Amino acid sequence: MTIMEIVSIPVITIICYLLGDFFKLVVLKKKKRFKYIPVIVGGIGGALGLIIYFVSPELLFNATNPFVAVAIGIVSGLASTGGNELVKQILKKEEDKT
Repeated sequence: MTIMEIVSIPVITIICYLLGDFFKLVVLKKKKRFKYIPVIVGGIGGALGLIIYFVSPELLFNATNPFVAVAIGIVSGLASTGGNELVKQILKKEEDKT
């Protein structure tokens, strides 16, 4: 296993996280629209997985077909949403309990 195989999945997740934040700050300014961010980052992750599959399939743990590559990309993209939520919960100040 090479270093590129190890970092390719986190790279997809980081790219999706950054693009999700970009959409949140620039495109989807209203809080009502934030519910679309997981769909957006999942789609971006799927597209990145497919692109990586056709460029160099060994980077996605030797994905056997494009469907597996898209699935890996979608899961990586959705992981960025979970990472964002994790950071928000860690940095969140405890509310006063009444």
